[in-house]
Amino acid sequence: MTDETLYLCWPDGLRPPDVDAPDGYALRTGRLTGRDREAVASLLDAGGWTVDEGSFEEFRDSVLPNGCFVAVERATNAVLGTCSAVHRPNAGEHRFPFGGALAYLVVDPEHRREGLGRALTAAATRRLLDAGYDSVRVGVGPERYPALALYLNAGYAPCIIEDRDIGRWRNAFDHLGLPFDPERCVRP
Repeated sequence: MTDETLYLCWPDGLRPPDVDAPDGYALRTGRLTGRDREAVASLLDAGGWTVDEGSFEEFRDSVLPNGCFVAVERATNAVLGTCSAVHRPNAGEHRFPFGGALAYLVVDPEHRREGLGRALTAAATRRLLDAGYDSVRVGVGPERYPALALYLNAGYAPCIIEDRDIGRWRNAFDHLGLPFDPERCVRP
């Protein structure tokens, strides 16, 4: 079975991103217990991920210490977004030696386009880089164009695992209205 996920990798040598929460919001680490667990599970469910008790525990166990980030609205302290840094050397049918990944980036629809996704992405990316991961990546469904644009704008580069990925990335870039340069892609 072919994995249709497109992977983006953090380029070697690119400095870690700055983590800046937009005005009116704050980022903090999430505990994945109690209220944070309920809020993160609710966001994941709203984002289209089926999260039962077993899959949530498996996810929680793969998150690096202090690697779950939540975005909160300062006025209400409501959790409006999440993204985690996870230890995941295997992805689908592919292997990323000593690999870490961003997992489950979700922002409440009413608070999108405020910069929360970028801030959460930066926080999780920085956590993985600070932990010494050699390979930092994120996997995205090929039709999730807003997510692809976010990760590309955050500094991630298209990852070419198989030759057919060049055409798949070209299609994604065409849809986004961006120029595609296969020389800027990375290979694990």
